Amino acid sequence: MKTTKTDISFKRIQQLAIPAILSGIAEPILSSTDAAVVGNIEGYGTEALAAVGIVGSFLSMLIWILAQSRSAISAIVSQNLGAGKIKDLQNFPAQAIYFNIALSIVVLFSTYFFVEEIFTLLNAEGIILQYSIEYYDIRVWGFPFTLFTFAVFGLFRGLQNTFWPMTIATTGALINIGLDFALVYGIDGYIAEMGIKGAA
Repeated sequence: MKTTKTDISFKRIQQLAIPAILSGIAEPILSSTDAAVVGNIEGYGTEALAAVGIVGSFLSMLIWILAQSRSAISAIVSQNLGAGKIKDLQNFPAQAIYFNIALSIVVLFSTYFFVEEIFTLLNAEGIILQYSIEYYDIRVWGFPFTLFTFAVFGLFRGLQNTFWPMTIATTGALINIGLDFALVYGIDGYIAEMGIKGAA
């Protein structure tokens, strides 16, 4: 019986861990794809790549900090699930989503109007500073959606379901890759080339 329990436990760990790992791999692909695509823009790829790198490092810092909300949500849900009190969380999903979206709006407006000063502190100047601002001014509007997904991922993981976060993250990464190529380089007769703005 002990061996069977160990096998079941190990199998359960795999069921939770493998999708979580794949989800974790999918998330940084978003920034990596932007860098790879803009780095090959003819004429100003080097400057565009530098701008994406600067913005990416700043966004990574914000995302790493704000991602802790996902861990907090997951912990609350898992504690109640383990205690058999999941019904007590009837209103919690909506509260978690509203909180994260509100938090994202605060971050958005607290950085949007000071973006030039922020990137100047990161030693961006000239055309690289200009590209950094253009890229961030578009990319930052995705923050509410990012924090929304953090809340949803936290809820699913707290319920011991890592499959849907993996599916959402992987789908998002694949869509981002396709849109990067289509918007940055354009499609003759259909979509005009947008350059670095298309990567945002």
